[in-house]
Amino acid sequence: MSDSDLVPLMYRAQIEDRGKIQYAGDPVPATQWVNEWLDGCPPNANSQEDNVNIRQAVVRTTPQRRGNFTYRMPQLATGDDTWQKTYTISWRLVTNSGQDEDVIRPVIGAKGIPFYPGSSMKGAFLRACLQIAPDKVLDFCGGEVEEIIAGKKLKRTKPGILRFHGGYPVDMSWGKDRERLVDVVHSQEKRQVIENINTGANVQISLYKARFKFGISSLKDNVDWNLVQQIWELALSEGLGSRTSAGYGRFKNVADSSKVILSVNLSGKGLTSTLLTSDDKGNKIPEFRPNMFKAALRGHTLRLLAGMTNEVTAQRLTKELWGGFLQGNEESGSIVGKFGIDLQVENLAFGEHKYSSNGRRSRPMPLYNLKSGRLDIFAVKSYSEQERDFLTLLIKFSLLLGGFGKSWRRVHHDLFYQSYFQKNDKPMIGCHWLFNKPSESADYCITAPRGELDNIKTFLASIPDSVRNCFNLPSTNNYVNNWREVWHPQRVQVWGRIAESKDDSQAVEWFHKENFIKRTELTGSIGRFSKVSRIWHRMYPLYVKVDGKVIHKKNEDGNYKYVELLTIFTPDNLPKAREFLTFLNSKNNDFTKLWGGN
Repeated sequence: MSDSDLVPLMYRAQIEDRGKIQYAGDPVPATQWVNEWLDGCPPNANSQEDNVNIRQAVVRTTPQRRGNFTYRMPQLATGDDTWQKTYTISWRLVTNSGQDEDVIRPVIGAKGIPFYPGSSMKGAFLRACLQIAPDKVLDFCGGEVEEIIAGKKLKRTKPGILRFHGGYPVDMSWGKDRERLVDVVHSQEKRQVIENINTGANVQISLYKARFKFGISSLKDNVDWNLVQQIWELALSEGLGSRTSAGYGRFKNVADSSKVILSVNLSGKGLTSTLLTSDDKGNKIPEFRPNMFKAALRGHTLRLLAGMTNEVTAQRLTKELWGGFLQGNEESGSIVGKFGIDLQVENLAFGEHKYSSNGRRSRPMPLYNLKSGRLDIFAVKSYSEQERDFLTLLIKFSLLLGGFGKSWRRVHHDLFYQSYFQKNDKPMIGCHWLFNKPSESADYCITAPRGELDNIKTFLASIPDSVRNCFNLPSTNNYVNNWREVWHPQRVQVWGRIAESKDDSQAVEWFHKENFIKRTELTGSIGRFSKVSRIWHRMYPLYVKVDGKVIHKKNEDGNYKYVELLTIFTPDNLPKAREFLTFLNSKNNDFTKLWGGN
């Protein structure tokens, strides 16, 4: 052990073999960083509200030792005595201290306690105040005023009457599950849409479902604290910190419905994402991550635009809608997108899929079951009515042909191919999403009257002109021809059929049939040299309208019916795709081509 090993990573230079924690390997260096950080903090409290002195010896994992100390959690009196409220983060809060190169981690104060700076509070409050009470901005937050002195017009700074003391966790429970503090950022957009290359994951440190109190005081007594609270809760409803458009920094029970453009009630099940860290048993930490919805919508936006215009325009318009960093010949910097997502989780359960591989028990695969939730798309800044129409099209497209999260290109095998698990030796595959309240989401459901596929066929045929109209793109045959997945009739085909029940999928067995399409360049593979599939397989509920209500249709035996859909991306240099399309064109199956292949 060298002398440098005695220095915590937090104080080392962010270079290789020193303190660089921006590495998603195994073990994860960020785990050591977090352990050293928390070992220097006050111990986790047993009480929910830790406003008492804590005295305890703390021993670091490094040879350093820390003696007894006394620490009192900040006791913030916000406004008058009637407003002493705790706010809970819905998922995660990420703020950037800006102190470490290439690593996003919280602002850390005395005794290692993370906090939300008062300066950031004031900025969020000011933006909200401009919306609710613009005439109070100068009084509350201060600013420049003009005065005439000796006949001259001069500017001076007027201080506001409010003081913003920052936000602090109400107790030490934020550090109880220290493995969850190591967050992961892993964009799949380039790999799934543009080219099949592995993209590295990055780590960041973020707070998971912590509870906060925020301090606001005043120099004067006659303050309308009800108005101050209303303004601050509007600021909270728009999110604090970074990446609020992807579900970060949102707080429970303070949503602002006026910013919501559209809402969809969903339910779904599938494989839970996992963090980079592991628990005491060596299993990866599962986490249901709302940012997967923005990732899916953003990816589909890029696919659709790539089929209507050139590469530069497709990427620029996608960034204008969803945000992103400027690259290449573009100006440096970032773009704040027009839209963001927020997921209101109403009923979420977790489970495990256990199986054996080669006679040995494999690690359980974590599963989620969102029985009830609401996906909101909200406005970050002004947008056009055409862009609003595009969001409606995007929701229809996403729910019709695919899903969200891990393994979204495949149907949920436990629902639609149960015989696959007869020997308990197969991993879980796929996901399944549907409208939880179809009648309330009628604008986004595609119904199939009398069991026909006409409405789906019409919708697919309308996509090119609809997208062009939304973005004022010319009606030309200009498209990106060198990406993996491009929504253009020469690059993709959609096939469909009616399945009489969940056990009536014809295609699911094809993905597991040797000497057919299993583990080919068409269906992809996993492992060291993994390849992303070029087929999306979906069992879309067969929705019909009955007496003005949208319902999931049943057959004569009382089983739910589905529309089985195959979306196949078919570049000319992929012989297996052409071979499979020839098979679909034969009489050996019930599939009908619904779009593409011009």
